[in-house]
Amino acid sequence: MTQSSPHIEMIPIADIAVVNPRVRNPRIHKTITESIDQVGLKRPITVRRVPPGQGGAPYALICGQGRLESCRMLGQTEIAALIVDVDEETGHVMSIVENVARRTPRAVETLEHVRVLKQRGYTDSEVAAKLGCTPSWVNNVVNLLERGEKRLLAATEAGHIPINLAVSISRASGADAQQLLMDAYESGELTGRKITVVRKILEQRERSGKKGTNSFARGPTRRQMSPEDLAKLYQRDVEMHRRIQKKAEYTQKSLLLAQQIFKELFASKEFCALLRSEKLVSVPQPLAELVPRGGLVR
Repeated sequence: MTQSSPHIEMIPIADIAVVNPRVRNPRIHKTITESIDQVGLKRPITVRRVPPGQGGAPYALICGQGRLESCRMLGQTEIAALIVDVDEETGHVMSIVENVARRTPRAVETLEHVRVLKQRGYTDSEVAAKLGCTPSWVNNVVNLLERGEKRLLAATEAGHIPINLAVSISRASGADAQQLLMDAYESGELTGRKITVVRKILEQRERSGKKGTNSFARGPTRRQMSPEDLAKLYQRDVEMHRRIQKKAEYTQKSLLLAQQIFKELFASKEFCALLRSEKLVSVPQPLAELVPRGGLVR
């Protein structure tokens, strides 16, 4: 095997530098750690060799930060790694591609495997061992399957909602589910488009039930909402919109403040002279629009 051929080795975790660290979702990271602790590392991380004199560590991580951190938390000192000989730029591109690809949710077939194994009498732990996941994940999936939560399962598989939150919503009434949604928004667990998707799911559940189509489903047991329930649901909805509006106003004020700061900086002759002396004579287009005519950008 030549040095340039990708190959797998056990290398010290301390010899790996995480050059582009990402903030991890604590819930997902916990699941990864539990899986590695129970069934071992199923897929090696990918690293590149760092030429001598170009960094403190002999290896730089390309992909697998979650697995690396989980192994470190479990007290392991070595990890299986696919070693590739590429330059820094190529390694960065590989990292981006892998991070996009890894967002693909668990295959729908996995849910079918859970369903079949549970129908055959296997316990959550036995199913987890066979599928290489955690018993808690299997238990959550079974809870959603038993309640006929087809939409929540689909949202979980698409990455719109954490499975633990989906289980909590499935157990809650309409008003309580809205409160769970608000709490998830406040904590940052659901943001942007995801909260819109989940809200639509809740509205569909209220209108037409859970739409369970599997043998696990017990069938929806819907009840007519009372005027008090509707009033509470409306108040919670109004409060959520109010908080979203406040965040939007705060963001707008921050942008206006940043815009004013740039305007004042570009109006300063000393600041412009400093930029020219450092040969920084171009700025992004949105900032260039703030520069007075005849200013820094030519």
